[in-house]
Amino acid sequence: MNPVQFEVIWHRILQVAEEMGIHYLRCSGSQTVVTGNDGATAVMLPDGGLVAIGPYIATQSNVLPLIVESTRRTCPDNPGIGEGDIFICNDPYSGAIHHADVAVVAPIFIEGELTAWLGVSGHQLDIGGMEAGGFAINAVDTHQEGLRIPPVKIVEGGRLREDIFAWVMNQVRDPLVGLDVKAQLAAIHVGERGLRQISERYGAGALREVMTGSIDYAERRFRERLRSLPDGEWKEVQFIDHDGHTPAIYRIELKLTKADDRLIFDFTGTSPNARGLINSTYSGLIAGVLCGTYILLAYDLPWNRGVHNCIEVISEPGTVNNCAYPAPCSMATISAVIVTIDTVFGSAARMLLASEDLRDEAMSMWTGSSMGPIVSGTSQHGHPFVYTEMSHFAGGGGARVDADGVDTGGIVFNTTPNVANIEEIEADFPLLYLFRRHLEDSGGAGRFRGGRSAELAYVAWRAPEGFLEGSFAGTGGEMPNAVGLSGGLPGAAIRLMMVSESGVHDAIERGEMPPARLEDIPGHREMLPVKHPRRAFGRNEVWYHNWQGAAGYGDPIAREPGKVAEDLREGVISADTAGDIYGLLLDPSGGVDAGGTARRREEIRRARLGGEPCPTGGAELPEGARRITDDLWLSGSRVFCGRCGETTGGPEAPLALAKEIEGPLTGAGPVRGEAYSALYGTERFFLIRHVCPGCGTQLEARVVMTGAPRPGWRLSG
Repeated sequence: MNPVQFEVIWHRILQVAEEMGIHYLRCSGSQTVVTGNDGATAVMLPDGGLVAIGPYIATQSNVLPLIVESTRRTCPDNPGIGEGDIFICNDPYSGAIHHADVAVVAPIFIEGELTAWLGVSGHQLDIGGMEAGGFAINAVDTHQEGLRIPPVKIVEGGRLREDIFAWVMNQVRDPLVGLDVKAQLAAIHVGERGLRQISERYGAGALREVMTGSIDYAERRFRERLRSLPDGEWKEVQFIDHDGHTPAIYRIELKLTKADDRLIFDFTGTSPNARGLINSTYSGLIAGVLCGTYILLAYDLPWNRGVHNCIEVISEPGTVNNCAYPAPCSMATISAVIVTIDTVFGSAARMLLASEDLRDEAMSMWTGSSMGPIVSGTSQHGHPFVYTEMSHFAGGGGARVDADGVDTGGIVFNTTPNVANIEEIEADFPLLYLFRRHLEDSGGAGRFRGGRSAELAYVAWRAPEGFLEGSFAGTGGEMPNAVGLSGGLPGAAIRLMMVSESGVHDAIERGEMPPARLEDIPGHREMLPVKHPRRAFGRNEVWYHNWQGAAGYGDPIAREPGKVAEDLREGVISADTAGDIYGLLLDPSGGVDAGGTARRREEIRRARLGGEPCPTGGAELPEGARRITDDLWLSGSRVFCGRCGETTGGPEAPLALAKEIEGPLTGAGPVRGEAYSALYGTERFFLIRHVCPGCGTQLEARVVMTGAPRPGWRLSG
């Protein structure tokens, strides 16, 4: 086949994957899917090999091949796999990520031959079980978490099986789940029509050739890219706080090894299964590894089996991101999976920084965790509802090597992020939002700042029963998960708060303006754990939360003073952060005091070193020296600071000779976990900064837990 025809057919296949998602979104009545794009589509080979995904939730797309694998394994003879059949599955132990992500997969027969599989997945409003919305906070095994469907035939020979559909609907609280499932079935029909049109125009053989050829192309190109990257090992350590029962800490450890054209993701050392809902099965582990790899390392390649063929995953079963049956895992997507993505992001970004050709593709971690605030009850329209508050999909984008991260730019695993319109939410549900606004100081400080997150507050408003019920499933309250690069600081942590006796509902009814900031809400404030089971909230009780911010890049005192001043004027950062972290001083007119700022930054360097820093005019670079971070260079067996020339280590331990400074997480700014340290009565996390022993430049900043292994890296050459 000539390359032009190949490219035309390939883009038609991509269009099929996207159109399935468009029809799904347009047919579904779910706010979670329609306003959050919380779904996925995929085109796969007859054996389930991933060919193409739609531009939606990448983690959900990555597990559709595993669901096809389970379907082919369990259903070939009884009930059989035939033309016009569609199978439904949401079992995390059969390939799904968590119970709320219900998927349908269908074999596509062309000219009597199995030619492809299509898949559509989406996060359902409810899946039954002990908690409305699907996050079973108090569960101790997966049987308590709601409907768990192995591959079951829901459409047989083109005809909906009403018994299976009724069985699903009998388990859930919200009738919109039925419309959503039928929207998925409609999307399958759209995809089938698209593949048949390609076959009719170009031939079934051409369709098959392009599907397999796209995988070969992705693998060949990805291996070429890997060979251009430096060999080495990069170790990342991340944490999940609270398992739904106790504020225990679980860690995910990753050692990423790059050798020639292979990547090895070794999760040895990861904590054992948690008692509560934060675990993920093997499917979630694979989804997280592939998602981080696609975004950072295969950004311009087909996201399919070709990339997967180049990686190896090592993980011990019975661990928090590869749990053993029957461990609960209903919160997998927003706990073990996204934290797994963080480990991949952190290690792969540091690998990119050490590359002469691809360092510009490195970026700091995006908003480091996700959350599931759930509201349920009876709507103002008189029917039961379950609503997952999706504003946290407006997370911050990670800082880049040459630019700030995007404020509220999205959540890292959603390739087309969206955030709901508040008025639309209020029209559907008995809620009134007091505010939804950017959170001050939430983006991690750095030479380039991490993208900001946001905060919001709402009340039950004209609820027919006088109250609603809310639950909360989040990760990253006691510590930030978004860790910076090259001395950039971590973004904000999450908070959950209930304010009682606020009088806000009464005041609004009197025609008064609602408070526009947390500080302005009167009443009694109660910090709630990041996993909080269902509780009633009614008149004059305010529900508040903020989500994590993204991480910064580079030493904050290297940030251009004019940018710091602009951030201060626009309320992006506070005056304390501007002065204490960025070293900014203003003149009486409010402009930048250039001389004062320079002196203040020298004071910060001096405080870091406990003595006088050497000049930072730039080191003389030996011939053949190459950059491995923003300020570190490698020449032979020596790693040195590019600002002053001081040696900091060698390829095996680049920061071995750097000065280590230990301090509280608040050294990175406010809302960095201090509220939960106070709630739990313990300080388990702290900020470790490595600075150049000569000039005091901040080279690295990490979130570390007492007694836990430390992250690090080494270069092989």
